[in-house]
This record gives sequence, C-alpha cells and structure tokens, in this order.
Amino acid sequence: MAVLNSPLLAADAESSIGRSFQYLPGLIRQQLAERFDVAAGGLILSVGDVAGSGSDTIRTRRATGYGWSKAMASLASETQAIAASPVTVGVDDITIGRQGLAFSESFQHAIQDDAMLKVDDLAGYMVDSYLATLRSLLCSTGATFATNSADPAATLDVNDWIALRADFEETAGFDGRAVAVLHPVQVAHLRSSIRSETALQYPESFELYQRMQAEAGFRFTFLGIDIYASQDVSLSGGDYYGFAYQPGAIAYAVGSTAQMGDLSDANPILVPEWGIVVTRKTDGQSATKRVDANAFVGVGKLDPSLFAQFLVRSNAT
Repeated sequence: MAVLNSPLLAADAESSIGRSFQYLPGLIRQQLAERFDVAAGGLILSVGDVAGSGSDTIRTRRATGYGWSKAMASLASETQAIAASPVTVGVDDITIGRQGLAFSESFQHAIQDDAMLKVDDLAGYMVDSYLATLRSLLCSTGATFATNSADPAATLDVNDWIALRADFEETAGFDGRAVAVLHPVQVAHLRSSIRSETALQYPESFELYQRMQAEAGFRFTFLGIDIYASQDVSLSGGDYYGFAYQPGAIAYAVGSTAQMGDLSDANPILVPEWGIVVTRKTDGQSATKRVDANAFVGVGKLDPSLFAQFLVRSNAT
C-alpha cells in the first residue's frame, strides 16, 4: 500500500494508482505511405479477364503492313500487275498470378482491442494493399523496357529528357500522351538540372518545375511528358530504372472471383473486377481469427510497335 501524504499530489497518485498516459480512444493514425494509384491515373490499362476461359493467360494480337502503315506503290504502266503485299502479325501475352496478404489475431486481442486493429478492421484496407501491389508490378515491368534514353553513368538531367522527348518524336506513329514514372531521387536530380539551365531561369519556370504537387504520384510536366514518382521504381547496381511510355504499353489481366462458387463458410468479400477474394477463418481450438486476401492478377508490357516505351535508367548518385 502506498501512503499519499497531504497535500495529495498528482505526481504521487500517478505513480501508485494512476497512469502516466492515456490513449485517445478509438483512434490510431496510419503512418505515411505512398498512395499513388496507377489505375486511377490511367497509367495501366486492363486487357481483360481470364475467368471461365480455361487458361491463365490473355493473348493480344497485333498486325502491321496495311492501312496507315502501308502506302500504295507507284506503277510504271497502265497494265503493270500490282504485287500482293504481306501482312506481319504478332502476339503479346499477359499471365495472371496469385498475390496474397493475411492477418490473424487471438480472441483475447479481439476482445480487448480499442485501436481499431482487429482483423476485421484490417480487412477493409485490403483493396489499398492491392493497388499498392499493382503499382509495384507496374514498376517492375517498366524496368524491363529494352531501349534506354538516359545516360546510366550519370544522374538524370535535362539532356536526358531532351533525348527522351526525341525518342518519342522519332517513333513512327507516336501521338497522344506520354508519361514517365521515376524514382523520387531521379525527380530531384532532374529538378536540380532544370534549375541550372540558363534558358529556364525565370520565375514562372521555377515555380512550374520546382513546386510541390498535391496529387499523389504526379510531380509536373516537362517537355510534354507527365512525370510521376514512386518509391517502387527499381534500384539495382547503383542505377534507378525509371521508365516512360504511352499509356497502354503496360497492361494488366485479372481472374474474376465472381464465379468461385459457395464461400459462405468463409464470410467472403469479393471484388471481382480486381480479381480479389477476402476470406475469414475462426479456430476455436487455438482461440484465433484470421483473414486472408487472395488476388489473381498479372501485369505485362505490350510490344513497342504498338506503344512507344523507353527505359530511363540513370545513376543513383
């Protein structure tokens, strides 16, 4: 027993019958995390759903040698025969895979929790985790683009960006939107290079290219290319593997979970358009609850003859 002498002091009471802190009930703040949704930004497009097809792969077909890609031949006379032309064809495959995330808790944790961290609460964030996965898959796919527009021996600069713009412009048939996904450090290198360019040293340009952006992922537009940034951009061998492309060059396929049959025993949450199924399990013997999220999705690139695509590989330091 502790003796509290008069006058009763809060410091004495706190150490014996009180507590030194109090949690704000029912509230927990999630730490900073990248909320860059590449699907909402139009940076990745769907090519379809494999559900009910008997296959895990969607194959898209491409062809050339006709229409805008083939001009007519000039003929030397009124009766010269026209030579029949070939048509060139090819295919691109996107194969789905299984992605997963799970949480579990004891019955006692579920009883006592006051921070909204029960597994049922966490299940509500599974779609956010899916979108983070889609972004990661986009970045790993972009890192495989074959043609590099930047100097891998140096940090990213304005000259690299001019070369990238030229690569887009020199691609036969290119028109429309061009986007780039860079590592935030690459963006910092490019901003630094822009700042040192004499032709860009005026107030309006400084504000345009150096200001903070409120939209998740998007940074600014430079030389007509929309620049996004993500920590998911690959770092390997001392180089960042950023990339730039026409939207459509990277696509995804899903396996819809709409026709999985009876899952009532698992109290499921289905998001068919994303290929997501979230199930719950209770084990009375071990006094635990568990929630599992499975997603059936695949990301791949389409041929550069369909959509312009370039690697932006630059040195990290």
